[in-house]
Amino acid sequence: MNTLPIVKHPPVRALAMAACTVLALGLTTASAQLAVAPPYVAPAYTADSSEDLGFCLSGDLGPSFIQNFQSSRFGFPARISARPGARFGVEPGYNFLATDALTIGGEFETGVIYNSLHSVSKPGAPWPLRGDYYQVPLLGSLVLKVHTGSFVEPYVGVGGGGDYSAARIRSPGFFGFRTRSDEIDPAVQGMAGVRFRLNRISNVGLGYKFLAAFPNQGQYIGTHSVLASFTVRF
Repeated sequence: MNTLPIVKHPPVRALAMAACTVLALGLTTASAQLAVAPPYVAPAYTADSSEDLGFCLSGDLGPSFIQNFQSSRFGFPARISARPGARFGVEPGYNFLATDALTIGGEFETGVIYNSLHSVSKPGAPWPLRGDYYQVPLLGSLVLKVHTGSFVEPYVGVGGGGDYSAARIRSPGFFGFRTRSDEIDPAVQGMAGVRFRLNRISNVGLGYKFLAAFPNQGQYIGTHSVLASFTVRF
């Protein structure tokens, strides 16, 4: 009579001991690798200077403040003061030089500046006149931006051109005195601020501008503005 061969299986205890040994060796190896691995270091921000070359477009918006000034544009000498107003600007430009340290570009700026005239002191008038004062700057500027190796980029700029202004004054009452004056005057502007790079083609910023217009009548007219901006490169 044929008999089946007897197959001997390894003991369960031996298999368990082997599995525990392999697991212990694996945990020991992993712990050793973690112990010698260098700590994680976040990559430093780097920007390719060539990305700044070419056309760009900026827009800015913020409050404006006009210094008190003397003017004879209405046909009589008057001291004029204005309330805080608002400024909106658009600046197409072109960056023509970019290195690892800086970027230089040119911009053309226009927009609208509005301030309400709080007081126009006319000699002999029983009360001060009120009115509105609009400006439209038409300026060419040179802007220098400094690369700091981070997403923060300070900048400065200077420019010049013309400033169109429209002033309207009136005396109280429905039948009161009213007049208007329009002119274009030479103007210069200085600016400074900081921009924060969002990605390869855009950034936001906060800056200060001082616009000085030089009319034929009276002293220069100085306008201070604090502006939030957005810039995109093409």
